[in-house]
Amino acid sequence: MQTFTGRCLCGQSHFTVDVEMLDVYACHCTLCQKWSGGIAMYLEACGQPQLAPLSPEPPYFSSSSRGERYFCSGCGCPLWFRLTDTDRYFIPWTLLELNEVDRRRLILAAEIYTETQPAFWRLTGQYARLSGKEVEEMDSPLPASALSAYLIRRYVIGVGLLPG
Repeated sequence: MQTFTGRCLCGQSHFTVDVEMLDVYACHCTLCQKWSGGIAMYLEACGQPQLAPLSPEPPYFSSSSRGERYFCSGCGCPLWFRLTDTDRYFIPWTLLELNEVDRRRLILAAEIYTETQPAFWRLTGQYARLSGKEVEEMDSPLPASALSAYLIRRYVIGVGLLPG
């Protein structure tokens, strides 16, 4: 597990967050599209992000029955998304102060809510692609490592390297 520092665009909101894996999840749900202006790309945090002592408590709103979206009161920058049923937190990876080595370690683990992905927006690579229904069916308090193992197995079966 690694601890990273993150901050918003204007610098008012500073926080630290623990991350087990540098697996990026690209979300195409319509709520994330509106919130991010495109594809939202998250790392899963290990627990709640910890605000720096002088950072104000970020406002949030319930964007659905499943989640809350936290943002900076100064610049409006999205800070994190919390799944309310499982208390899982997802941080836009671009907010974290990653060094060059950590940036190279980032991998795209999955695209999710692919049924609402715009036709002109295609990412390349070999990783899991999951519909919203598939994501919601497996939405449990799995640790990031278990989720990654599930996604890897799903990919390997999908490309025919293992029987389903």
